[in-house]
Amino acid sequence: MDPVVHLDPTLCRQCGGLCCQGHPGVWSDPERFATLFFAGRAFRREELEARLEGLQLELRDYSGVAVPAPKSTDSGCIFLQPGGCRLDPAVRPCQCLGLEPDLDTLMTGELHCRMPSHLGYDRVRSNWQNYWQKQKTYLR
Repeated sequence: MDPVVHLDPTLCRQCGGLCCQGHPGVWSDPERFATLFFAGRAFRREELEARLEGLQLELRDYSGVAVPAPKSTDSGCIFLQPGGCRLDPAVRPCQCLGLEPDLDTLMTGELHCRMPSHLGYDRVRSNWQNYWQKQKTYLR
């Protein structure tokens, strides 16, 4: 499924990536992740773990459910550079693309951008929990 995109390059560039400095967004859609990093085929957690370092990703723990995300550094997302994100928008995490920019972020210097509910913690956790359970059943 194609992600909903709310990118505002001008606003984001002026903001300097406050959302990226906090912690990186995650891929909320396992099928999109599989398309981007596994040529569209189903994959097991072990396969992903073997490729994490080379992809500069990590698994974030969503209450016991592993969710892939860009590595975090002391300054935030590993892909954040002075000019913005070095990932092509086509491969950016779903949460990064879906975050709704807010001009108040520039005015206050605090993050006011909004994460749509379909990209929230509970939905992401459920999506990945279902994916991992399917892989245990179908990839034996």
